[in-house]
Order: sequence, then structure tokens, then C-alpha cells
Amino acid sequence: MNRFSELLSRRLPFFYGYVVVALAVLAQICSSPGQTFAISAFTPYLQENLGLSSSKLAAAYMLGTFLAAFPLAAIGPISDRFGLRWTTFFVAIALSAACALASQATGFYSLLLAFSLLRFLGQGALTLLSGNIVSMWFRQRLGTVNSVMSAGGAAAFAIVPLLLLESIGSLGWRATYLAMGGCILLTLVPLVLLIFRNRPEDLGQLPDGIRADLSKARVTASHTGEPEWTLAEAMGDRTFWILAANMAIWAMIGTGVVFYALPIFEQYGIAPEQSKLLFTTFSACMLIAQIVGGVLADRLRMNRLLAVGFALLALGVLMIPLTTGLVHVHGFAACFGAGQGITMAVSATMWVRYYGRKHLGKIRGAVWCTTVAGSGLGPFLLGLGADHFGSFTPGLWVFVGLLVPLGPLALLATAPIEKDSSQAAPVPKAA
Repeated sequence: MNRFSELLSRRLPFFYGYVVVALAVLAQICSSPGQTFAISAFTPYLQENLGLSSSKLAAAYMLGTFLAAFPLAAIGPISDRFGLRWTTFFVAIALSAACALASQATGFYSLLLAFSLLRFLGQGALTLLSGNIVSMWFRQRLGTVNSVMSAGGAAAFAIVPLLLLESIGSLGWRATYLAMGGCILLTLVPLVLLIFRNRPEDLGQLPDGIRADLSKARVTASHTGEPEWTLAEAMGDRTFWILAANMAIWAMIGTGVVFYALPIFEQYGIAPEQSKLLFTTFSACMLIAQIVGGVLADRLRMNRLLAVGFALLALGVLMIPLTTGLVHVHGFAACFGAGQGITMAVSATMWVRYYGRKHLGKIRGAVWCTTVAGSGLGPFLLGLGADHFGSFTPGLWVFVGLLVPLGPLALLATAPIEKDSSQAAPVPKAA
């Protein structure tokens, strides 16, 4: 398996990291079975065929997401110890099996188990691993490359739900789940074995395509001047907790709004046939913002870019309770999509720039489990508020109140004092 990648890297006229980026994009797309936008395509059919009420279906989704968050904390340390290659390989196989299990759901508890596995392996583990894959191969150009990889997520958001709805209409929801699992098993699994390598050092290279002669000297972090923060050290830094809180609240609000998008706008007099077009606007703006945000992350202060992203998220949610026509629907989609795109591109770059690659799995894994838990809480809280007040509006205003402070808070997410292995003492670095 290693011979194939070694031969390929020698014959390619460009840095092998770009091949790894393409694989990371595929991994991002293959995480779709556990993402909200894919599960939402199945929800009407699950509710009808399994005889579940709306509250029971939402409860299964929330509990499944909470259960998924706990084991997710172990994925980072596992990938640090055994490598991203083998961790991604086994996660992909397990996600394929989870799709097969979901196709056999017969009631609340079997669906809860399926949701737990899909959310843990897809939205949790595979999304985390795909982000870490790119971070191992790039540093100076990480923002730009992250924007390209994130485009895969935006493309999946725009295309996958349409493909799933078409497949469900033709084959049924059970066969569609089996088909998704089969696609992962036949594409991502073999490519991870044949093409992926954990680090550029494995092929005699350094991040960003710098060549190194490993026969003379072993390449270590001291050659690249990058930090090597442990999880315990990162947790002692203010920026770690700012990013963790912002990510969890953003995931909670974003998932809640997307999960109930059509019924929310129907409450304000916008028919689902019209409001469903918001997903096109959303994905297009998210894609553009991810590309622009990733490029800017290599050139501007990342904490300021992150503050802009959260300001756009707040503005987007603010437009929903003020809805009087279709312009507000697309205004929400444009602002929220752009805000999410910038936030995703910048935050993915911040982790490795601020804390280094050596313990990246543990650090991002610890934060990602709270992010996944937050994503499960959002739909439940918004639905609970709608049941209690008879309207989504009170819950939306609460969401706006939670988002507004996150922009100013993000300004405080400056770069910590780097712990560089080549230095005797840490030195300050500009944000």
C-alpha cells in the first residue's frame, strides 16, 4: 500500500498534499449520512413508515446526537496514536455498516441506535478526521487549502439532499440507506488504503510541499517551527474556551434553524415550494464565503475574520422573525450561509496554526464532541419552544440573543503564546 503512494508522489509534477486534499473532500462528502441536511431528506418517510410523532422523531435525533458526542472524544486521541490513515479506514467501514443498520430500523429504539451511530461516525468522526487530514499536510497555505476542502461540504449540502430525495422516490428509503453505505465502502475505503499517508514526512516532504532528505535527518516539528501544544496546555489558554463556546452555540443554532427551516418560514406565510429555494442560496453563499474566508485566513488576523463570520450568522437569524416576504428568506440564507462559510474556513485553520499538529486530534476532538452535542440540542429547544408558545418566534429571538455576543467574543480569540519545540522558552506571536 505504501509503495503505491510513494510511486505516485515521485511521478506527480506537484505536491502530493493536493492529492490528499482531494481525498479529504471525498471524506467530507461521505460524512453526509450523519449530517442534518441528509437526515432531513429521510425524516418524512421515517415518520410515516415507523409510525413516529414529530416529537418522538425529534427526541430520537436529539438523544442520538447526545449519545454520539460522548465516544467522539476518543477519536482524536486514537488518531494521534494510530494515525489518521487507519482511523479513517475503520470509521468509513463502520459508517457504511451504520447505513445498513439504518435501513433496518423498525421503531423508536432502533432508529435511536441508527441516529447515534450515523451522527457519531458521519457528522462527528469523519468530519473531524477530514479536517485533520488537511491540517497535517499544510501550514502556511492551510487557509486557502481548507477553503477548497470545505467546498466539498458546501457541494454536498447543495446536491446530496436532491439526490437522496430522487433515490428515495425511486428505490425507497431503506434501499437508499443501503446504497449510501455501499458508495462509501466502494470509494472512500479503498482510496484511504492506497492513496492516503498520515504526514508529508512519510514521503520525505514537509508541509506545503517543502522537500526534505529523510535519509540524512529525521524531519521533526523543530524543522518547521510549529507549536506542539498538548490538550492540557491548550485548555489553559483563553482562546481554546472562546472557540469551544462559539462552536457549540453556533452548531446548536445552525442545526436548529436548518432542521425546521421550511416549517419556520411557512409560519410566516412563505409556502414550502418557495422557501425550499433558500438551500440553493445558502449553499452558494457558503461556498463562496468558504473560499474567500480560507484565502483571507492566510493573510489577515483570524480572530477578526471569525468575528465577521459570527456577525453575519447573527444578522441571518435576525431576519427570520422579521420575515414579510421572500426577500427575507433569501436574505437569511445569504447571511447565514456566508457566516457559516467564513466560520468554518477560519476555525479549521485556527486550530493547527495556534496549537500545532502533534496533538491536533485530541484538541479538536475535545471541542468537536461539544459541538456535536450542541447540534443535537438546537432542534429540540426550538421545537420545544414552538410547542409551548405555538410559534417559533420566541425561540428565534433567544437564538439571536445568543449569537450577538459571539462576534465581540471572537475578537478575543487571539493567538496564544506559542510552544515551539525549537525554542527554550515560548515567545509571543501576533494574532
